[in-house]
Amino acid sequence: MSTDPEHRPPHAVDITMDDVWAVLDFLTPRLESQERAHGSGTDEHRAASALYEAVCMFALIIEAEIRGPLTGCVRNPSGRPPAPAPTPTESERIAKERLRLTRIKEYWNQLCAVVEMWRESDGYDLARWQRASFLDAAAEAEYQRHVAEAGLRKATRP
Repeated sequence: MSTDPEHRPPHAVDITMDDVWAVLDFLTPRLESQERAHGSGTDEHRAASALYEAVCMFALIIEAEIRGPLTGCVRNPSGRPPAPAPTPTESERIAKERLRLTRIKEYWNQLCAVVEMWRESDGYDLARWQRASFLDAAAEAEYQRHVAEAGLRKATRP
């Protein structure tokens, strides 16, 4: 892992839909080109189509987690106002947020694993499309504190 701040992996909380759409904008023409180059029904065409569907699925799932639950009008046939939802406790709210960020991190990392195959291609954004290691800065600081307390040091990658 580079110590260059420009190449620092994002925290899950920092991942935006602009990051996700940039991956899609990069991959879409490449996958469409493969679909055009290989006739419908060939394994290459199927592979490009399947990969495009998977990438779109990751994007939609990440978007749903970033935007949060949809709120809107639900038909209420009884005409009575709906019962108010119980207010979550602070620990429930924190657990829910951690779960949301964990999902964003996991799907983002899967999306990065897919786009990483094009790492040597023109237009690949090495600084932006890195896997997230932590949910947020607090989680990273907690990890660093544990490492320091245990007397461990970060492994140096070759």
